[in-house]
Amino acid sequence: MNGLLSKVDIIKNMNNLSNHWRLEDIYLKANFDFKSFSDAITFMSIVSKKCDKLNHHPKWTNVYNKIEIELYTHDARGITIKDFELSSFIDEVFSKNFK
Repeated sequence: MNGLLSKVDIIKNMNNLSNHWRLEDIYLKANFDFKSFSDAITFMSIVSKKCDKLNHHPKWTNVYNKIEIELYTHDARGITIKDFELSSFIDEVFSKNFK
């Protein structure tokens, strides 16, 4: 599951994600805006449980009601299916609870 995805596979998988996501260099990045700081922290708490379950942890920053996320599979040195599994989960959590 840690195999690097080809550019074609990355583009195919990008088509399944929300417009929050973009490909920048070798990273999958997204920005999310929330109604409050509390919502942003709740979101991070929900997503963190999935990160631990997948053993795949994003680089993310939070400033008040904004979260920026960067995904990259470090041991594979690129984007893998793990990044898309987590980004899809993140989209699902945001759309169901915080839109």
